Amino acid sequence: MFLIVAALLLHLAWVPPAPSDATTELPVTTSNPYSSQPQASSSQATTDRDASGSAKLTAVSLDPTTSQNSQSLATIRVPSVEPGTPSKIITVEDVHPRRTWLILSIVQHSAATFDAYSTRQAVSSGAIEADPLMRPFAQSPAIYAAIQVGPAILDYAARRMQRSSNNFLRRTWWVPQSASTGLFLFSGAHNLQVANRP
Repeated sequence: MFLIVAALLLHLAWVPPAPSDATTELPVTTSNPYSSQPQASSSQATTDRDASGSAKLTAVSLDPTTSQNSQSLATIRVPSVEPGTPSKIITVEDVHPRRTWLILSIVQHSAATFDAYSTRQAVSSGAIEADPLMRPFAQSPAIYAAIQVGPAILDYAARRMQRSSNNFLRRTWWVPQSASTGLFLFSGAHNLQVANRP
């Protein structure tokens, strides 16, 4: 059994040598996707055999005017790929702190406006402004604009803290705005008590 298999393998492996100057022209068949039988084309491949007898491809000629396959390929239109604008990725950590920062900013500026209103009420009833920075504006409506400078600076500081590389600053970005809001509310309540004293 072993000898029969070895003889078959030797018979299949043996290739008769061909002359080195012989060239063979092989017709190239093209398959049409719309027909069930392959069609012969005018394209031809020329193969040469080297000294060992193995074939190698030396030239390929293809005439696109007579090939039905090339005519069917000529009707295919490939749409051009246009580069799209890259979409910005916004993470959840970026959306919620921005929204919270905006809410804290509105609350802080509202508390500052309440403090300015209560200061004017207290000053009109005879009190004196204790803050030396606000004292020049205490008897004029300019105090409403002057008192917003501090909250604007704290808003900027809180926004920078949100984007900081320091983990502690990123976690405590809300402290300046919250503390300022508490101080404005406390000061406004105190001013109303002073204004309502007999």
